[in-house]
Amino acid sequence: MERPASSNMAATRERAALALGVLLAGIGFWLGEAGGSPAGGLPINIGIVGSVTVALAIAGRPMIRAAAGVAMIAVYALTFLGGQASFARAFNECVERGEEARTLLADYHLNHGAYPEALNQLQSPLPCRRFSGRTILTYNRTTEGYVLGFRDWLVDHAASEDMSFFAHK
Repeated sequence: MERPASSNMAATRERAALALGVLLAGIGFWLGEAGGSPAGGLPINIGIVGSVTVALAIAGRPMIRAAAGVAMIAVYALTFLGGQASFARAFNECVERGEEARTLLADYHLNHGAYPEALNQLQSPLPCRRFSGRTILTYNRTTEGYVLGFRDWLVDHAASEDMSFFAHK
């Protein structure tokens, strides 16, 4: 026996709403891990617009849609805050252990006669990794050596081959 067309449509809308919700939660975590200002316009706007979109994709009475929208805002906020916690952990690890990266670069230079093109050439685990595995360290090889750094939305830390990390606002 075939399902009525309205039942198939409702099931399709529910799957679409679920997929949008999962996508929105992933975007929230990714934006949180970026380390930007928690009060920035982009994360807030994406959360609100995305939650309204999920609510509109739900089939049912307006009260059910409103509840779904509120629930999605809560899920988005939690995943965003989870991403921010991941970034904060990586940032604090950089503050505590960032000099280890400078030591790895000095060892590489000693063994190879030059600094690497990229940090992944060090063949050692680097500190400052987010939950997603990406490091918050930035690295640029220069003609004289390198510039190494990490930052959040408020403070920038920079180091080089001859200078330890120094915080700048």
